[in-house]
Parts: sequence; C-alpha cells; structure tokens
Amino acid sequence: MERTEYFYHGEEVTDKENRIFTVLSIDSLIDGQIEGEGDRKFCKDNDFAFYGSGWQGWAFGGEIDAGKFQKRYFPVVPQWKNYFTLPGKLPKKLHSKKLLVGSFIMYLRWNWNGKNLYLALASVGNVGGLLPPVSFYVDRKKREITCTAYSDGKKWHEGDKIAELALFSASDFFELREKTQKLFAADKNGRFGSLGFLNSTPLKGKITVGGWESWYNHYANINDELIQGDLAGLSQTENLIKTHFLDNQKPCVFQVDDGWEISLGDWDARPDRFPEGMSALAASISDKGYVPGLWIAPFIVDLRSNFARTHRDWILRDEKGKPLAAGFNPLWGANFGKEQPSWPGSYFCLDLSRDDVLAHLGSLIDKAVNDWGFRYLKLDFLFAGLLKGKFANGGSAYEWYDRAVKVLTKRTMNKKGERVAYLGCGMPFEASFKAFPLSRIGTDTKEAWDISWMKKANYPSRPSAFVNMQDTLGHAFWDNGIFVNDPDVVFLRYENISLTDKEKILIALVNYLFASQIMHSDDPVHFDAEKEGGLTRKIEALYKIFEDEDFGVENRNAESYFIFSKNQKYIGFINLSDKAIYIERTELVSRFGVRPENLEAVVDYAERMKEGFLFEPHSISIYEAK
Repeated sequence: MERTEYFYHGEEVTDKENRIFTVLSIDSLIDGQIEGEGDRKFCKDNDFAFYGSGWQGWAFGGEIDAGKFQKRYFPVVPQWKNYFTLPGKLPKKLHSKKLLVGSFIMYLRWNWNGKNLYLALASVGNVGGLLPPVSFYVDRKKREITCTAYSDGKKWHEGDKIAELALFSASDFFELREKTQKLFAADKNGRFGSLGFLNSTPLKGKITVGGWESWYNHYANINDELIQGDLAGLSQTENLIKTHFLDNQKPCVFQVDDGWEISLGDWDARPDRFPEGMSALAASISDKGYVPGLWIAPFIVDLRSNFARTHRDWILRDEKGKPLAAGFNPLWGANFGKEQPSWPGSYFCLDLSRDDVLAHLGSLIDKAVNDWGFRYLKLDFLFAGLLKGKFANGGSAYEWYDRAVKVLTKRTMNKKGERVAYLGCGMPFEASFKAFPLSRIGTDTKEAWDISWMKKANYPSRPSAFVNMQDTLGHAFWDNGIFVNDPDVVFLRYENISLTDKEKILIALVNYLFASQIMHSDDPVHFDAEKEGGLTRKIEALYKIFEDEDFGVENRNAESYFIFSKNQKYIGFINLSDKAIYIERTELVSRFGVRPENLEAVVDYAERMKEGFLFEPHSISIYEAK
C-alpha cells in the first residue's frame, strides 16, 4: 500500500475554486501496483470498470461499465443537483462530459482469466487530521486521474498539507474490503465501540444495528395516536421487529421520523399532533424496552419558520448576499414571495461559521438528548453544511462543517449515564466518517422498484429500490470499516406497496448480507398474519441460514452481481436489471470452480437450462455448493 502526501508551495493564497493538486497516470499506477507482467499488460491494453463513490450519501455509489460514463441529469428540479454534484467551483479543464467522477474512494477494475484486478485510490488525510474533501476525475482516453480538493475559501500557506492519498491493489472483494478497513478502521473498537449498546449481531468483530421507523409507513403524517399504536403493535404481532429483535432479546431502536416538529427550524413538538410533548413520547418508547430514536435535520431551515424569521442573519448567503438554497421540498419552502428568494419549494441552510449558530445546534441536541430523553438521533440533510457560501467569518466549508458536527455529536452519554448514538444521513462521506460511524450510505429506498420519470431524467439520487440496491452493493466493501452501513429499510407488507415478494426478498437479503443495519417500517397494527407473517417467517429462516456467513460481491456489470460467502459454501447471483440474464455454465465454473449440478438452491429465481441459468429480473438467487 503506497501513501503520498501533497503540500502547498507558494505565496499565501485563498482558493476561489476546487484545487487541482495532482494528475496521475493510470499506466504508471498499474506499473507500481499490479503484480505479474501478464496482468499489467492486460490492464494497460484494456479499458476498465470504474467505481466512484458520490460525495454524499444520496449520490450514486457503484460501478460504471468499461467504455461507459455517468449520465447527465436533465435538471427538471434545479435544486436537486445539490444532492449529487460536489459543491464549489470546478476548474474549467474538468467541465468535459467525457470524465468519470468519484469522491473520497475510487477504483478501477479489470476482469481477466476469471479473476478481478482492482486498482484503488482513497483519500486518507482525514483519518488523523482535517483536510479538504477529495474528488477524482478519470479520463478514459488519456488514462489520467485528476485529483481535486474542495477547498474554496481556504487560505493556504507555504508547507500546508492539501491531501494524502493511499494507492493499493486487490485481487478480490475480501482483499479490497480488508485493505479499506486497515486504512479507516485499524482499531475497530475505537471506530465503532460507541455503538456497542446497539449491537445485535452474533458475528465476532462486526457491529449490526436495527429497529423500526415511522417514515415508510406514515411519511410525515404522524401523530401521537398513530405512533403509540405502532409502539404497542410491534410486540403483539409476528412482524420482523418482534421475530428478529424482541424475541431474541436484541437491542432495538424505535425511531420517530419527520412530522413531529412544528416546522423545519422550529424543533419542538407540534401541539396538534403530540400534545403531551416529546419527553412523554420518549419515555413511552423507553418504557416499552426500545431505544428512543428521533429524526432531526439540524442544518436546514424553512424561511417561513419562526426561527428563520427571528434569525435571518443566521442563514448562509451566496456571493450576492441572497439566502443560499440547499434543496427542494414543496413542504419546506414557499413557492414565491418575500419568504422564497430562490426557486419554488427551496429550503435553506445555516451559516456554520457563526458561533451563535453553533451554540444553537448544541442547545438543540442537548434538548433532544437530556431534556426529552432520545438516545438515537438520525441527523439528516447534513450535506447542506458543506455547501459553498459566503460565510460570515470567511474560510472554507469543510472547516466549519467539521466544527459543527463535533458539536452535534459530542454527547455520547445522556445525563443519566446512558449511551447515545447518532445516525448520519444525506451527509458528505469524507467529512463525516469520524463523527458518524453509523451512517446511511445510499439514496432513499422506495416501496416501488423505480420512478420512471426520474429515471428518464437520469436523476441519480432518486428514491428507488433499484438505485438503493446499487448503492448498498456498491458500498459493501466499506461496511464495518468506514461506516457501519445503514442501507435503509426492509419491506414485507402488502398494503401501500408495489414491490413483489421476489423484490422484497432481494432487498431483505441485500440489506442483511451486505450492510449492518436492519430497519423496518411496516404497519404492525394491521398486520396480516397469513400473508405478511408468512413472508416474515421466510425471511427469518433465510437470516438464520446465513447468520454466521460473511458474504462478498463483485459486479458482473453495473446491474448484475456475483455473490459468494468467504468460505465458498454459498454462491449466487443478483439481477437488478429489467430483463432476465442468462449465465452459461462455463462462466459459473470459471468464476466459482463449481459445476451447476452441484448447486443446491436456497433462494432460487432462475430457470436451470441445459447449458446454464436464466436469472429473473429484480432477483437474488443463492445456492449451497456441494
């Protein structure tokens, strides 16, 4: 593993755009990292699949096939670009459509003679310090990687460190994951020990977390009666929370999601929905044996809120002095008028450079933890804290963001001496991994496979079971290394959903095998014992079979994957595409060294044909190798 530091040399200067700090030759990197003359020649003579993580959790994180590029978003909603486009001003030379873009961690992958060759590049300057977030721009034609730092507003002095990169190769998924873990979690207990009170896994050396949340059942239409009904119902029906957590005496979170607050910025209980207040709500959750959880979006505000009206000077501004729009939500922003200085439905963000804003953030978390009694806080829309604006106190966004998240997460215990945990969501990966060991690593899932009009617009951050599966599988090698990966939720219900049983089983197994948080959001009150109970029992039986297995994944292409347990006891295939995929027996033998006739089905959504398997769309198939 090769590490290189990059320093600033020159007169004092303040960056006005993302800084290019080095350009790397791919062929030179191959020479230094890929062993074997034949392997090196193959890599130099052939194009590669590209893995590029997005800059934050709602940006796409997965592989792009050899010869392909990320698709350009058709901006039907302009504010949505903030969710996946790195903030700051991009140098002109990087405006080309023919560049592959990734942040924080990237790799190139070649498949040759039935084996994979990974060449990975990771920004590791924030493991022990504070440096700007790094992005990579890969030119397939020139075979070059241009590396940039999001340092707009940063004042550089002679000898300042700009970035530190780690370069390494790997021959399979497990080596890729192991080397990534060594870079970011050499001391696993130190990285993830604070989550021990939530751990529900029998696997040694791994943290897994889980519970129930209100969002995907009620969305923002919640009230005390609904929440109390769900709270009571979870222990009375044979739903996944009862069978997987409660019956096995595992720790379990009960999270109250968006809809409890007066408005975005006015973080107190809506009296018409929760008349008894948040303390009573947290106490009722705790009395039932759950860890009380609460959703908050601390960095963003609706300009119509009383908070924003009182503290207009706390809102981050652009270079022209106008409030800086952070994103779009029709419920969180006016369509027009004095309280909408941007596009309709825009919400805004706080200026994190201000000490009074930090004091407000500290007071908000203290209220939620110590006054109300919540011990699991989902802190959402954190990307807004890294947007480029004209800060009241100058400086660069990443420096103010780091200061703010330290304030948000400093309460690791409440005043009773009980542990507190934080889930980061919609957060910038590189700037957040130290503060948020438990984090969402993909876009929102959905009770539908995809949203066609968003797909046609090439919107990469769309809520979608399909995109969510790509993100979860793409970030699998990060799990229990960079983050304890939260993939979002498992669906097993039959009301208010269009997912098939096949798709539900796919989601449930991908979340269980390739991530480390199992959240559920179905209605426990109107539980169908026959239909939902039957599917729950099927999922639990599969979870039991695989509970001691460590699974890896490798892309066959951008929408299909080979999967396998580390001990090679189980092998399988995931097809996320809309068409059936045929795999010849020779490819299976080459990849796994096992003949199809020696595979016993555990989960089977494939037609066995004379010379291979035809795997159904939107499916997972797993076989035991005999």
